[in-house]
Amino acid sequence: MRFTKKDLEIFAVHGFADRMQLVVDTIHPKLAKLGELLQPQLSRLVSHELSPHIAQHARRTVNPPEETWVAFSPDEKSYKNYVHFTLCVGAIGVQARVTAKQECKDRKIFSQNLLNHLEKLKDLKGAKEMADYNKRDAEFKPATVTNWSQFLMETSKKLKESQNASFDIGINLPLSGDLSSHAIQALSKLVPFYLLSGNITVRPLRY
Repeated sequence: MRFTKKDLEIFAVHGFADRMQLVVDTIHPKLAKLGELLQPQLSRLVSHELSPHIAQHARRTVNPPEETWVAFSPDEKSYKNYVHFTLCVGAIGVQARVTAKQECKDRKIFSQNLLNHLEKLKDLKGAKEMADYNKRDAEFKPATVTNWSQFLMETSKKLKESQNASFDIGINLPLSGDLSSHAIQALSKLVPFYLLSGNITVRPLRY
């Protein structure tokens, strides 16, 4: 299972309806299959049941999405209220990410936990591969994190004080090879962030 350069070119198609139809017809079926493949492996990594959710982009009616994703959360019905994992696809490629959207109900707990574990997180394995997908340049590429201590302190403060703040750290994945294998390796490096999420209500593993 993999995405091709032709798949990524879909995100250059103009017009909401045209791009959205191609995303639904071409990208989402692949994400759904990857969600099924990754769900049990990712659930084992965090020691509780996660559910895959394909992005619906329901709020969009004019501007076509610049990326789409399958999200993994501890809730069978939703993901935006939780710190969650995502496998994202867009014009710049495919990424494994851990995300807390502005709707996240545990944002203050998460922000405090980031501060409490600052020393461990700043030396996290794989940190050099990670980028901040909240900050994008003109080509929609993410910002490099050069100082993790400063980044985590500033991010924690924003999450605590601003309702519009979010958290979105990820690792870019190669298009060649087995994408599910690349994805689970990258997601495993992001697990420490997820485990600070404050997710209290979790479903135990079924296997």
